Amino acid sequence: MSMVDNSDRKKVKGKLLGLPHGTDYSILEKIEWADSLFEEFGSDLLKDPRIQDVLSSYRAAIAETSKVMEETGVIAECTDCAINDGGSCCGKGIEAKFTVALLLLNRLLGSRLDKERQDMDGCWFLGERGCKIAARHTICVNYLCKRLQRNIARNKLQRLQRYIGAEADAAFVAEEELKQWFHTRKKMQGG
Repeated sequence: MSMVDNSDRKKVKGKLLGLPHGTDYSILEKIEWADSLFEEFGSDLLKDPRIQDVLSSYRAAIAETSKVMEETGVIAECTDCAINDGGSCCGKGIEAKFTVALLLLNRLLGSRLDKERQDMDGCWFLGERGCKIAARHTICVNYLCKRLQRNIARNKLQRLQRYIGAEADAAFVAEEELKQWFHTRKKMQGG
């Protein structure tokens, strides 16, 4: 791993036990860290009943938000904006807001974390067909630009915001449960 060594990353019996907080690392460092944690602990995490529950809830909330985005016309508007107006929501730099915990959640949900940016002007996770990851930052899910506010009926946006709120809540619970899982293991190892 190319990251600077610190106490969060210490190895205990061959295992990385640190789940760093914050965003003070480059996106590549955070991806490497999330990938290493997934390789080391992924199977244990996926077998844990509490982690299974929060991942299931989060996955369902993501699916519901996506369904409502489709039904309300948000996906069509965003696609048209990206194709015809150059889009700007998923701009370069948004990925800096991602934490290692959120990236690890993506791995646990089956997303691959690319080591290279596909769109040089876009977010690290932006692909030809939109976002390539399941667990997105709250700003990615919650942002309703002026175009959407102008072109989508207010009652539809209000309905969508309820689902966005549920997804954000599920994301928070999942991240907190991951942090607790690592904190408990670290304490058990004397860390």
